[in-house]
Amino acid sequence: MTTLSLTPDLPPDVLPSPDTPPAPDGTCRAGVGWQYRPDDVPMEPTEDEPFHLRYRSRCSGCGHTGPARSRENRAAEDACDHAYPGWRDMPVMEYRPYEGKKARARWEAAARAVYPEGWFERGGPVREYRTGCGMRHVPKYAPGGGYCMAVARPKRMPAPDPAAAPARGVQESLFG
Repeated sequence: MTTLSLTPDLPPDVLPSPDTPPAPDGTCRAGVGWQYRPDDVPMEPTEDEPFHLRYRSRCSGCGHTGPARSRENRAAEDACDHAYPGWRDMPVMEYRPYEGKKARARWEAAARAVYPEGWFERGGPVREYRTGCGMRHVPKYAPGGGYCMAVARPKRMPAPDPAAAPARGVQESLFG
């Protein structure tokens, strides 16, 4: 197999991910590595399109390496499935604000309030609604430095549960 390796001291099947520092205590941490796939190298069964880059999930804690994927997002999902079971069932947040320290601090406080205690300290991902071309899973964008996983915003948002949070400061009736 012909591969291009930018780090000759490492096996060429998966290059290291600059996004995931090794966990000092050996706990699993999600990361994605990549590999160049020349035209003469056949696709693996887990790849769905003949791109020249091949991605794999990589765990810096235990050394786990996932299957080859044609798309980075699929590899990031594999990595989170390995390191953070149950992440797909976590709440979905609104998109993290780009500007404003106070707005980002409010967003992070809201995320920490609805995610399990210690989730972000372990590098766990946050799920957030996105639209259009902004659907890449972004490393180091979650509050604790984990992945920010894009979730397609539904065309029609689910109605809020009226029993979950009573309205405050709303008059009881239109004429009352």
